[in-house]
Amino acid sequence: MAAPTSRRSLPAQCASNRCRRAARSGALRRRPAEQGARLCGPCTRTLAADLAALPALHDESEQHLVLPARQGSLARVTGHRPDPPPVSDAALEARHDAVVRLACWAGLVLDGTGPGQAPPERTVPELAAFLGRHIGLLAAHPAAGSAADEIARVATALRLVVAPPRPELVPLGRCVEPGCEAEVTLPERGGDDLVLRGPMCGAGHVLTPRQWLLLNRRQSMSEARETA
Repeated sequence: MAAPTSRRSLPAQCASNRCRRAARSGALRRRPAEQGARLCGPCTRTLAADLAALPALHDESEQHLVLPARQGSLARVTGHRPDPPPVSDAALEARHDAVVRLACWAGLVLDGTGPGQAPPERTVPELAAFLGRHIGLLAAHPAAGSAADEIARVATALRLVVAPPRPELVPLGRCVEPGCEAEVTLPERGGDDLVLRGPMCGAGHVLTPRQWLLLNRRQSMSEARETA
């Protein structure tokens, strides 16, 4: 009779949450880690791809630090200092988090490379390149799953800054500007887009609070006639 297979001889499962979530959802079976590593091949390649993409994402996110000027804002009185442009909290946080997280994982990898290895500069390009060169050490570390998950979140946060999803628009009715028949819309969700833009028609007219009240009144009268 053959001896029972030892549990220690079975391949360890991938430590990434990506594999855990996929297995829980039934999308695919949880994959075994590669030999000598804590991550499976696809998750290791995804980690390497995220690291390769981070420098460009971080660089491009700088263009999104300052939010667009509010349309239709009132002119400033001469002699008054203009308000500083609004800054995107999401961009600031994503950029800061990228440096902090990468520096943390670079320090962990540096501890395993020996005393002769020079530490990388505390910039996203240098940190990401350093981790990419030592992807084998990172994938084999007991915390490899956490590293893959955190770096994936960093990349996702920067991608959302660079290319945020467009919110669904709620139609409010026809524009109240004389001679304009374009439809007025408002973002379904709140946030910076709502605060900065306000209700706007397809022709580009941004409604003032008074015009918004006029539009609401006109809609209410129209609904009242329909139900009468």
